[in-house]
Amino acid sequence: DAAPVISDPFEPVDHGHDGTLNIATPFWLNAAGAALLLEENDGELAVTMDRAGDGLLRITAREAPPPPTLGFDERYAAPGPQLAVHVVLADNAPAAFSAALPLLGRPSAAPPYELFARPIWTTWAHYKMAVTQHDVIDFATQIVTRGYPYSVLEIDDRWQRGYGAYVFDPHKFPNPRAMVDELHAAGFKVTLWTPIFFDPSDPAFTVAARRGYLIRHPANGAPYLVRWWQGYGGVLDLTNPEAVAWWLSELQALQAETGVDGFKFDAGEANFIPPDAICYAREPRRRYADRYTEFVADHFAYTEVRTGWRSQRRGILFREWDKWSRWGIDNGLHSVLTQALTLSVCGYPFVLPDMIGGNAYQDEVPDGELMVRWTQLCALLPTMQFSVHPWQYGTEVDAICRRYAHLHTELAPYLTSLIDETLRDGTPLVRPLFWHTPHDEHALRCNDQFLLGERYLVAPVVQAGQRRRDVYLPSGVWRDYWHDTIHHGPAMLTDVPAPLEQMPLFERQA
Repeated sequence: DAAPVISDPFEPVDHGHDGTLNIATPFWLNAAGAALLLEENDGELAVTMDRAGDGLLRITAREAPPPPTLGFDERYAAPGPQLAVHVVLADNAPAAFSAALPLLGRPSAAPPYELFARPIWTTWAHYKMAVTQHDVIDFATQIVTRGYPYSVLEIDDRWQRGYGAYVFDPHKFPNPRAMVDELHAAGFKVTLWTPIFFDPSDPAFTVAARRGYLIRHPANGAPYLVRWWQGYGGVLDLTNPEAVAWWLSELQALQAETGVDGFKFDAGEANFIPPDAICYAREPRRRYADRYTEFVADHFAYTEVRTGWRSQRRGILFREWDKWSRWGIDNGLHSVLTQALTLSVCGYPFVLPDMIGGNAYQDEVPDGELMVRWTQLCALLPTMQFSVHPWQYGTEVDAICRRYAHLHTELAPYLTSLIDETLRDGTPLVRPLFWHTPHDEHALRCNDQFLLGERYLVAPVVQAGQRRRDVYLPSGVWRDYWHDTIHHGPAMLTDVPAPLEQMPLFERQA
């Protein structure tokens, strides 16, 4: 009941298979307790799943790199192009995950507490590129006066003079320092959106090109102009230590001048590095994503990235790919959950769901029902992020969204204990329903429920118009969070009430 997956080449990609491969890791885990992890090499990878309808996973290395040198004892080298594969066999999927963690890597530090305790607010979905200083202050004022909790206010695309220029647009933002000071006084942290692209028409491009800090074209050594969603631009060469140091100095100078607390780092996927591009260091282009996350994690706390390659050891927020304002698993509301679960069992515990309600691109604007159901789901994830204004839908939607935003803050102490557990042994914060009952067939097949830690079982509504849904309870004693009734699992509860103001939620009893 799943479509074939074809990833050729297998690497981080902007808008990959239904928006799922912006963060890529050569790691596979199955319900029987088998895990595979490819050892890093210099070859190009291709991966397919069920391509021929036979249920098989096929991994191909296109060239023969030198033998792996990481020193692990157990590996399999295929004839011809060399492919080193670590195979982990355990009693079940969670046990295999734990056994594979030393190979995957895990973070030793977590993002700041307030990023989990209170929602992030971003300007993008509502204001898009028209955002101004006046909009930002008005947005913040509405958040505060309407009684929503908040942590960071992120100012998205077109705050700057041009891409690659770390200077505010003086017409749209006449006094950025005063704006940031006002936001700080209200209790917000402030971050700015930034990609790794440079606008050829901006003086910053000329500076970076003259110093050799951009990837180059093989024909003439000039900066390689790469197509991205805002046209064409130069790309910072993250393999060049001088370029990285210069970029950091530009970002830090902007922080010192304006007081902003950090940055939302966008793009960075391998497909933005042309195969024939000349970089300071020669390496597979998929590693660009990990260099990007390394830079971000080393220098910024109030931050997020949306890409990664074997980047599980970075203690920063990894954002899901941009979601459409729709219900389905096709990069809509349902996929917020499935991508969060996928990232979690691949070793990325600090998942940031994309903006509540989606990006509201073109004519695809979320209605009030979608806004509520999206908010309810994200309230039980480790982080949540608003952009579309929930109050624009009227008092009922506004009140429900605010209630769930506060529920998220009420769960912060429990989240803190989960983060401590994750840092200690790598256990995911967000867990598939089968995580604590790994041989339960019903739980293994469920993709529209999840566990927050071991305590909370969440059954979000991901279908339009639904006011009841079935909920599967694995083994244990469960209390209905809203009605205080007790249920004993394993059990399938049918037609559980799910009125608009209520998402089915259960708490495990000791």
